[in-house]
Amino acid sequence: MDRSAPTTRGARWCITNYLNVMREAVADHTDLKTMAKTLNTLQRHADQVVRRWYSGLTNARLEGVNELFQTARSWARGYRNESNFIARIYLIGSPVERMLDEVKST
Repeated sequence: MDRSAPTTRGARWCITNYLNVMREAVADHTDLKTMAKTLNTLQRHADQVVRRWYSGLTNARLEGVNELFQTARSWARGYRNESNFIARIYLIGSPVERMLDEVKST
């Protein structure tokens, strides 16, 4: 799919064109059933793909927060209570190091 489609209608056309070309390519190959299934999935969700493409939204912040929790969880082995775990999350996610760097530079 060409990401430079100027409109959502153009992007939808690109997806449809891609699906047609790929279906023709995998039609005669029985060992590519998985690819055909993937193409069907793309066709079912094409409208959502186009909306996401143009929205500009990502799940980057959610992934960042998840990374904090995973790091805290790996470091918190052996903590006996929830408050220590929560404190560890705050320490990992806090900008203390940046604040110290700013103090040193002044």
